[in-house]
Amino acid sequence: MKALVLGGGKMGRAIAYDLVKSGAEVQIGDVSIEHIRSSHLLEGVEFMRVDATNAHDVEQAMKKKDVVVSALPYDFNYKMAKMAIKCNTNFCDLGGNMAIVKNELSLHEAAKKAGVTIVPDCGLAPGMTNVIASYLIKKTDAREMHIRVGGLPQNPEPPLNYALVFSVHGLVNEYIEKAKIIKDGKVAEVESLTGLEDISFPEFEGLEAFYTSGGTSTLPETFYGTLDELDYKTIRYKGHCEKIKFLRDMGFFDGGYRQFTEEVIEKALNKKVDDVVLARWVASGERSMVADMVDYCSGGISAMMRTTGFPTSIIAQMIVDGSIEKRGALPPEKCVPPEKFIKELGRRNIIIKEREI
Repeated sequence: MKALVLGGGKMGRAIAYDLVKSGAEVQIGDVSIEHIRSSHLLEGVEFMRVDATNAHDVEQAMKKKDVVVSALPYDFNYKMAKMAIKCNTNFCDLGGNMAIVKNELSLHEAAKKAGVTIVPDCGLAPGMTNVIASYLIKKTDAREMHIRVGGLPQNPEPPLNYALVFSVHGLVNEYIEKAKIIKDGKVAEVESLTGLEDISFPEFEGLEAFYTSGGTSTLPETFYGTLDELDYKTIRYKGHCEKIKFLRDMGFFDGGYRQFTEEVIEKALNKKVDDVVLARWVASGERSMVADMVDYCSGGISAMMRTTGFPTSIIAQMIVDGSIEKRGALPPEKCVPPEKFIKELGRRNIIIKEREI
């Protein structure tokens, strides 16, 4: 299996690491490869300079690959998906923006004609959350699905009690765009940073959850007519939502201020910490079930890198080995076989614990 990972940031490195560990031949392409050459995670990876804004660079890098994985900022993904079809290669990405994912899914017929598979939204949320939600909905004949996810420092520090565990650009996007849900059987939009509720896990108390954009992604359309209620909320330590809402309401995420604010947030919060990722799915129907995941950083790999990069690698491998049989552009909940996906997560010590309630 020959794989190309575009983007050498945290998630790109985690994806490449898992692909190599799984026996793939991996190239990682980035506009600047000097900063990633020394990463302890990339032993056995070939480096190549690729400017994602240069179509010729991208096309040359994609040729003769079995699968291309985009770990670039979400803005690039539609163009990368189109180029993958042109190069007759399979493609998946981390998603994160509903409008761009919709554009990618519009490539369904073109991808089918080319005999390739395009799967956006393959990371943690959306991604793993979609596959597990779909699995539980079908298992319980659910009428309701509630998803709660958060990546947190194990030892929070004020004022935000948070550390940057993925792209600041994607983070701010989650806070400012509207969240899509199903309410009373209808697809609806709600303001992010609303719907505040308390939540706890056995080893983590004093948490809150609130609506953010992008987490449900394609799930409302997929399960419209099946579910009465569907929502996604982000988990943080208590008080975080109030502070972010203050920044938003004061205009710090608007227009030209956004880039400045993102730079300030990145400088303040981009520090190495021991993190944890918490996830919970609650399905209610003929049966009611809860599935929990608590994943810690391990071996120099953050929990967010593990739970975002490893699922993406698993899906990329499933496309190539035929576990995902369908061709075209498809969201993960429609094509990823959940039992094998959960088994592969378990092999990486990412454990989904189910219980009936």
